[in-house]
Amino acid sequence: MTRIRRTALFIVGALLATVAVACGSSGSGGGNGSGVSAPPNTVIIKNFTFNPQTLSVKLGTKVTFTNEDSTGHTATGTGSSASIKSPTLNNGQSYTVTFTKRGTYQYVCSIHPYMKGTITVT
Repeated sequence: MTRIRRTALFIVGALLATVAVACGSSGSGGGNGSGVSAPPNTVIIKNFTFNPQTLSVKLGTKVTFTNEDSTGHTATGTGSSASIKSPTLNNGQSYTVTFTKRGTYQYVCSIHPYMKGTITVT
């Protein structure tokens, strides 16, 4: 095989590998269209949004809220959802709550109350 042919095959192989990696990391594994996909039983706070905004879990499940935003946020239950009451979470900080009663839990960020989410426990 000539040196030019080997070089061309190497370049084609590298391009194909790049395309395969790019297609495999498209971020289409769930989420809400915001480009953020949360692991199971986790709510990611990013871009002033709870992701996912709605979550369904079974009784006894622990849900973790993780702030990936550049500013502080909270997860604060509204109405009868007072069991959700995080401190202010700065970037990289997390808060975990265990759901011991069935029901629908609504929460907001107390700093930015337009940020809203719901967890349904079955």
